[in-house]
Amino acid sequence: MLVTRFLIIQWPLSIAMLVACGCNRSEPTTPTMVALASTETSLKTLVDDSLTFNRDRRVLSVDRNAAWQVAHGAVAFGKDLKLDVDGETVSALEYLFNDGTLRGWQLSAGPILPTTRRPSLRAVVEAGSYVGQGHVDQFLGYLSQNALAANTPIVVQGQQLTLEDWGRTAQWEIPNNPFREYSWTLIALTNLFPDEYQWQSSDGKQWTLEPLVEFEAKQDIGASPCGGMHRLMGLAHAVKYWKRRGMQLQGGYALANQVVEQSIESIRRFQNSDGSFSTNYTLRPGMSSDLNTRIGTTGHTLEFLAYAMEPEQLKEAWVERGVERLCILLDAASDVDLECGGLYHGLGGLQLFRAKRWKE
Repeated sequence: MLVTRFLIIQWPLSIAMLVACGCNRSEPTTPTMVALASTETSLKTLVDDSLTFNRDRRVLSVDRNAAWQVAHGAVAFGKDLKLDVDGETVSALEYLFNDGTLRGWQLSAGPILPTTRRPSLRAVVEAGSYVGQGHVDQFLGYLSQNALAANTPIVVQGQQLTLEDWGRTAQWEIPNNPFREYSWTLIALTNLFPDEYQWQSSDGKQWTLEPLVEFEAKQDIGASPCGGMHRLMGLAHAVKYWKRRGMQLQGGYALANQVVEQSIESIRRFQNSDGSFSTNYTLRPGMSSDLNTRIGTTGHTLEFLAYAMEPEQLKEAWVERGVERLCILLDAASDVDLECGGLYHGLGGLQLFRAKRWKE
């Protein structure tokens, strides 16, 4: 079953673009929401207008979209993400957390966890899916990025559980990960349990994050999903988690920090002359004429940079040029459908940048 359909859009400059109609404009066309960057238009205005337009004018629908798209949308907008349910616009997360039905949203309550004496909560993994959860802890990782309280209730088949129950299940099941891919697990656990050092898992052992961090840091970044940006997000979360604890970077954390810093430098070095980031991510320079591709690659990259870099670093000219270019690309795509993953990771990057750059 296909979630997205593909079609050719004729662009004003006679460039045919292949776009995925996953996240569509749901209302009639109005004048574009931002002007091209100029001395009269501040970067903050560009960012704010991009976020507002894409939050309010691209509304997901239970008829058209699936859980994969909603989970990505939550990266950017959290509880403010909108969803059309039978003609009524509601909060997507409130709908899902109240036992709402949506293709790919397959949560189930399981046996009582010995560590919490509460029911376990897990999401079905459909490896490589663009309908349901495509990676272990992917949905949990994305939801955890929005500062949702650990006691946020989640109703599953009439039973009220919490976001913490989901996170504790992720801790318990770490030894059973069949894919040995921990990017989203690192994101989820560092956000949900920032003050915890160790926990017991299903193998009866006491676990810490460090073996997961070291494993992830030793993987081939360039061969990882989305140019390695998700893996780098996991590593960046781990590094910040360790620094917040006031601990010296050593072992797996030192290796992770090295990978993160080297990747930031590669991104800077391979940045395109127009400010967009390389379509080959950290591997080599790259540019595409496809608008969807440029938004996706620049958006994924910006999200990593905005999380990994310090506020003062985000004031550097090359970073601001990347932010400006992403806003301009999004403006150019205001009349066309876009692939949800790249769109929402880019908007999530703008949210992170905005919060750290202007401390809002």
